[in-house]
Amino acid sequence: MTLRAKPVANRRGRAGWDSGDRRNKLINLGFFLAIGLSLVILIGYAAWSWYDDHFGTAATVNGQVITKDHVRDRLAIEAFRLDYIERRIQTLLANRRMTSADAQAQIDRLTQVRGQLTSIALERLVDLSLQAKLATDNGVQVDEADVDKQLTSEATTSEQRHVWMIEIEPIPNAETGEIGAEEKRTALGRAQRALARLKNGESWEDVARTASDSGLAPQFGDLGWLSVESGYDQPFMEAVFAAELNAPTSVVEGQDEIYRIGRATELVAEVVDPAFQTEIEEAGIVLADYRVAARGDALRLKLSDKVVADMSKPAVQRNVLEIYLPEPNASTLGNEPGVKVRHILYSPKDDANNAEELPATDPAWAAAKAEADAAHAALKRDPKRFDAMARTDSDEPSARDTGGKQPWYYPTSSVDQAFKSAIFTEGLTPGQLLDPVKSAFGWHVIQFMRPTGDGDEAWLETLKPTATSDTIFEQLAKDNSEGEEAGEGGDIGWIAKGQLVDQLDTAVFGATIGSNTSVIAITGEGTYLLRVIGEDTRTPTDEQIWIFEETGFQYWYTAQKEAADIEYLLGSTEATG
Repeated sequence: MTLRAKPVANRRGRAGWDSGDRRNKLINLGFFLAIGLSLVILIGYAAWSWYDDHFGTAATVNGQVITKDHVRDRLAIEAFRLDYIERRIQTLLANRRMTSADAQAQIDRLTQVRGQLTSIALERLVDLSLQAKLATDNGVQVDEADVDKQLTSEATTSEQRHVWMIEIEPIPNAETGEIGAEEKRTALGRAQRALARLKNGESWEDVARTASDSGLAPQFGDLGWLSVESGYDQPFMEAVFAAELNAPTSVVEGQDEIYRIGRATELVAEVVDPAFQTEIEEAGIVLADYRVAARGDALRLKLSDKVVADMSKPAVQRNVLEIYLPEPNASTLGNEPGVKVRHILYSPKDDANNAEELPATDPAWAAAKAEADAAHAALKRDPKRFDAMARTDSDEPSARDTGGKQPWYYPTSSVDQAFKSAIFTEGLTPGQLLDPVKSAFGWHVIQFMRPTGDGDEAWLETLKPTATSDTIFEQLAKDNSEGEEAGEGGDIGWIAKGQLVDQLDTAVFGATIGSNTSVIAITGEGTYLLRVIGEDTRTPTDEQIWIFEETGFQYWYTAQKEAADIEYLLGSTEATG
């Protein structure tokens, strides 16, 4: 039997069809899978974006997370506060209790703040988190009554009074250029006579116009409407707000040592806005969220009070010497080499202002030169006397305070040409005493202190190794420092923690007794070298306590913040949407 193969054409045909069908199914399946995967990715991205937009990290404070939702909520609160303040300003303006100029200036400041509001909101959340921890560490607590008090404070417009002022300013001594005890007594006497005139029935207008030294005297000393917290001299404002309407205060010595008499002719009593919390809610802010912000403000106040109270207790203080070099004045060209000098001026008839009018043949010129020659000879024998002689002998009034030290001079500086030629002579070396120089103001005994060189930091670094004792440091301070205490060897007295800016405070209390600190440069202020010469437990003075109240908490908190682990992750505009 013959076996024949079976036809395979149909099989091939069916197999071909099956293969194509399977391929299409696979393609379609892959297409749908791709679509599904894309949808999953899109949904996942949308979910992640939503989560990040709300719960993404804006900052961390010692591991505690501040989310973008937190920033967004706080941003709304801070915006409401600015709007509320602006409405108050408009109300005061409409009621003529604020001038248009003052109102516009305040609104302009609010506009500047609005431009930085996101960063402000974030920073306040950082502070809220950190201060909550610091408050706990210091045993400070805030209850609901404190929060209510804070909300009431925000809703309160303080009492305002229409204030008038007679101002008597001590006149500097004509010879020394200083205001001493005698000058203050004279000014007090003038103020007491002005007050007596008022009590004898003279009108406020007449006394203010004729007795006051203020630029507002032609307007009878009208200061306008003010609150006690206006920022004006605090002792004066407290006296005005304690006095009866239309009754002059006693003579008040201000913190600036100016004598004032005040009165108030009208007042608007303190008022609490009963709709404040309603306005918060109408602005779309959850009242509970606003109370959290108010709690943080109340906490900061209590923490500040605690810190200041602690600073004001008897504690370790250190006696400190200082060499201070102020930040240099700029040259007109910006890159000129400059020189630092000090001088003692001997003017004819001891009158620098009128020296130029005297003929060169006037015997007073010869007498001035004889004084300069004698001083020059004395200083060659003992250069350490320069500071003391400048403060007592110089006919330059400011020398009593400066020891004759001058600002940086540059080739383009406006200064007497003979004086300039002398101080820019080639080859001068630090400490060199120049021969007496005649200028239009008199005869100068000049000491070349130093060129600009590598700068003030480098100069103090060269002095530091030579300051091996208190006595040497004191002399270096007299010869170099431009601080107020340079004439006393740079002795700035007893320093309490928190009294100085943070960099100096850390240096002073980090040094050992009888040693120098590192050289410290503070931008916008100057360069310092300090020496700690003693330590004792002391009760802070009234002046130190005033410093604590003004700046103590901020300095303390700045140090705490720098030591904290804070990371900012939010861009400047991310939370505004």
